[in-house]
Amino acid sequence: MILGGFIEQIIVPIPSPIITMAGGAFLVDLNQAFFDTIFQIFTKVAIPYSFGATIGTSLVYFSAFFGGKTILDKFGKYIGLSWKLIQKVKTDFQKSIKDELFILIACTIPIVPVSLVTAFCGGFRIKAKKFYPMLFLALLLRATLLGFIGFQMGESFHSLAHGLDKIESILTVVGAFLILGFLYLKREKWIKSNS
Repeated sequence: MILGGFIEQIIVPIPSPIITMAGGAFLVDLNQAFFDTIFQIFTKVAIPYSFGATIGTSLVYFSAFFGGKTILDKFGKYIGLSWKLIQKVKTDFQKSIKDELFILIACTIPIVPVSLVTAFCGGFRIKAKKFYPMLFLALLLRATLLGFIGFQMGESFHSLAHGLDKIESILTVVGAFLILGFLYLKREKWIKSNS
């Protein structure tokens, strides 16, 4: 679970709910009392996932924290953003809502990508001592909730995961053919232009 949480934060297209739901479906014993189930989800899924995901977000957070101004100064004009605007929004943001509350709520909601919240917090230069504790707490809550949903899905999740493997294999083959076709067309164009 630690590795899954870490990798999911670095490789954005991996859907984070699947990792914690799979943990709930595969790692938690069946036929036990409710609180024992929650305890197992918390210890076997939520804590390891939260550690891994918190460490994994560091790449995004520090890249945005230290590189955000440079990137905005260079490319911000193309997307209508400037460092001055970011500073103004940050000032207004801190007046109306606490940073910690934003991090906690945004990262707890399962459909909100944690990497986007992390980039936002890094770009707005929210201090690490504020960011990391709230992120870890939010990820604990999120992983416990999703782990419980995965546990409830049980056998259905096993079937779903097996079906997703087949779909993923088909998409991999289709994607490979699309890439090869694109390269072939570029090759033909390159040959014609260099003849």
